[in-house]
Amino acid sequence: MVTIKIIRPASRESKNLLPEQMDFLRNSGFEVVLADNPADPSWTYTSGTAAERAKSLQAALTGKDAQIILCARGGYGCSDLLPLLNWDAVKSADKKLVVGFSDISALQAALYTQAEWNGLHAPMPATSLWRQNGEESDIQILLSLLRAFSTKQPLSSTISLEAVSKRTNKSFEGRLFGGCFTVLTNLIGTPYMPKHLTNHILFIEDTDEHPARLMRALNQWLQTGLLDNVKALVIGHLRGLGSNIPDCASYVYDEFAKRCSLPVFKSMDFGHTSPNRPLLIGSNATISQDTLSWHHRSAEIS
Repeated sequence: MVTIKIIRPASRESKNLLPEQMDFLRNSGFEVVLADNPADPSWTYTSGTAAERAKSLQAALTGKDAQIILCARGGYGCSDLLPLLNWDAVKSADKKLVVGFSDISALQAALYTQAEWNGLHAPMPATSLWRQNGEESDIQILLSLLRAFSTKQPLSSTISLEAVSKRTNKSFEGRLFGGCFTVLTNLIGTPYMPKHLTNHILFIEDTDEHPARLMRALNQWLQTGLLDNVKALVIGHLRGLGSNIPDCASYVYDEFAKRCSLPVFKSMDFGHTSPNRPLLIGSNATISQDTLSWHHRSAEIS
């Protein structure tokens, strides 16, 4: 039986959402283990102190009891842990598949940069987005990928795209990298973010960010040269762009396309939304005919 270890490297949910979803995972054929953290009395928004969360994360990354690490939720906290990890021990450990999104993007980017690990940007069980309104297409894809990973089978999936910049019939190929846009922006210049993304296809998404903050973040990517030689940019769902302004997602997509000198696409298939279809960081991706397809040989992970 495939073992999934659930960890809390970031925030703790305000409602106890995990028991029902852990039962769902068990009923789907997985063994589920929860590695919880003692609460932090100084700030209950995080799931524990940075030291306790780092200890739990280190054990999950370097242990041999589970090859799949499913993060309970995001929120805040992963960037606290990055300098506390023993990266030499992580690099020498068997590679695990770390699953999550939102604040988990900081951990996935660091694992990709420091140890060449693949992270799966995908739903997390301690959020209201998991199986929201009965939606299960993304969850079923995720479970299929976890089963394939556990048996060392190739991994692959797709998302639908729509061109934002001037439409082209060209196809684009590159390694997939991305996550929550503002979380990744805050890693620029640190040891936990790639110094360049040459020949990558970059995917980003975000939630509850004002369009002006997104533009400020985009300027940082452009002005540091991090978008130089990127093959294409795929922007996922942008949720909650501002409570005092009309929804202006179209403006944001168009403005990104104007400012970037690379092909820009959008997709409603991933982000802080449901469904949130999985995307594997480090996989080989192709954009062709309004579809992004990614694939990865299991041998490259294990």
